[in-house]
Amino acid sequence: MFGKSGSAHLYAMPKVSICMPVYNGGSYFKQALQSALNQDYDDIEIVIVNDGSTDGGETEAIALEQGDRVRYFWQQNAGVAGALNTAIRHATGDYFAWLSHDDIHLPHKTKAQVEYLTKLNRPNACLFSDYDLIDPDGNFLSNVALPAERIRANPRLPLLNGFINGCTLLIPMWIMREYGPFDETLRYTQDYDLWNRILRDRDFYHQRETLVQYRIHPGQDSHKPLAVTEGDALWKRMISDLTETERANFRGSTKRYFKKLGEFLDITPYKVAAEYARSRMTSDLYVGLTSVIIPFWNEVDLAVKAAHSVLSQVNANVQLIMVNDGSTDDLTPVIELCKQNSCVRLLHQPNRGPAAARNLGMLASDGEYIAFLDGDDEFLPTKVSRQRQLMQESGALISHTSYYVTSPEMSGGLGVVRSGRFNGQVYPKIIGSCPIAVPTVMIHRSIVDGGFTFPVGSRIGEDVLAWIDLATKYLLLGIDEPLSVVEVSATSAGFSSEKQALGLTNMITALTAHPFHSKHVDHINSLRQAVNTIAKDWIADGRQFNRADARAKAHLESTWLPSEDLPDHDSGRVDYYKRANQ
Repeated sequence: MFGKSGSAHLYAMPKVSICMPVYNGGSYFKQALQSALNQDYDDIEIVIVNDGSTDGGETEAIALEQGDRVRYFWQQNAGVAGALNTAIRHATGDYFAWLSHDDIHLPHKTKAQVEYLTKLNRPNACLFSDYDLIDPDGNFLSNVALPAERIRANPRLPLLNGFINGCTLLIPMWIMREYGPFDETLRYTQDYDLWNRILRDRDFYHQRETLVQYRIHPGQDSHKPLAVTEGDALWKRMISDLTETERANFRGSTKRYFKKLGEFLDITPYKVAAEYARSRMTSDLYVGLTSVIIPFWNEVDLAVKAAHSVLSQVNANVQLIMVNDGSTDDLTPVIELCKQNSCVRLLHQPNRGPAAARNLGMLASDGEYIAFLDGDDEFLPTKVSRQRQLMQESGALISHTSYYVTSPEMSGGLGVVRSGRFNGQVYPKIIGSCPIAVPTVMIHRSIVDGGFTFPVGSRIGEDVLAWIDLATKYLLLGIDEPLSVVEVSATSAGFSSEKQALGLTNMITALTAHPFHSKHVDHINSLRQAVNTIAKDWIADGRQFNRADARAKAHLESTWLPSEDLPDHDSGRVDYYKRANQ
């Protein structure tokens, strides 16, 4: 016997109960029963439940002629769910297998599945397999070989794409009893209703082997109008059952999840459920919550200005989390902002740096998507809705955009950095050259739920280390649209040679010590070369940083595209910020 912990090892011959609900089985039942009797596995029991057949005793005669090779029970008609529940109550096996009265278990089905469990070394796993389709006369029609790679990537795919054939299953009996019984009010969808409950907590494993013959014939319940009505209701429940994170893990985003389910259901009888999925696809696009995290240390007026750019987002439902990183300035303006806006939260921590502040904000966030904004930067009014839309459509879990720049040292108004062209599979090149600015980044909730945090310990370069880690797991959606305004100066981390050297040194130390990143020596060496270049400048300048900063200012104005040269479709955004900064 096996306990719930799964710690027991499979012994040589676990007992398998093959449960057969039958209603007016006829010749199909005789063939199905013979396939159970023909199993090349010794320790089985065959539990037959006659669900009130009205065939003049034919079903009972077929069962009883096998004598003590089967266990036979009769009941008033209660449907497949009721018959299966009766079979499970009387079963004495360690595992549950189901055989409909019109299908066939291939002779090696039970033995193959027990052996597969032994290979997995997971006695509490639930198994399902490939199967053949046969016609009413038992002739082969086609093989249903399920997409193994896609199933490994998305464990709920078999359920949500209708891949699970109940007669291919092998499930520990304790799981059937703990998550059951089958819902006897459901006459046609009782199986998927129960599998959906089990899948919330338990693992289903796909065995890439054909073990069952599934018969297609006109008398099947699935062809009846009431089955379609019941199926529509079940699909609507299952469509809504997943969390935002589960939807993203399944299809990359909520929008793609509903879109793909709608497309799948369009080719099934469940048209009502298909329309429901499409309606959710559009309604959830803008109403979903996006959390924006602003860490700040002093410079309260700038932080409030940044906050207003978040609160001014159009077509977006935002939650603003402001994290006070041990400020010594008067926080009254931020406190007043919180009083005036219920969507704003203020959190406090001792001065530990922006990485720790962002981590605290992520823990407190509720949004499906999470965006980051520094206290001296701003969002354009359409930033959240536009970036969210593009992530929804593409299924990306992490994205960044191009951005505008402004600076007290700049004489030409706004410029633009086309960092959004950095796109796709960016690892490992991101190690040597990362153009991503924090206020342009948006991630999906599933990344945070997966354990992502910003590395704490260095106050410069920690964001780049975070993006490098994420690039090992996810494709990066680069959006070449400037949607944020980043304020830079000669003392900013990106342009102060002193801060650059510190940040690069911290990154080199962390990357060299990392068990995976350290393998990419050439990319790490490009960072060392950058530090060497800065060192040579310092020596040449006699460490006169004001001269280095002057060159940084000149480089800034010569390499960034002035606002008057931006494409026409960006001009409205530029005008908005010119007016806002006047």
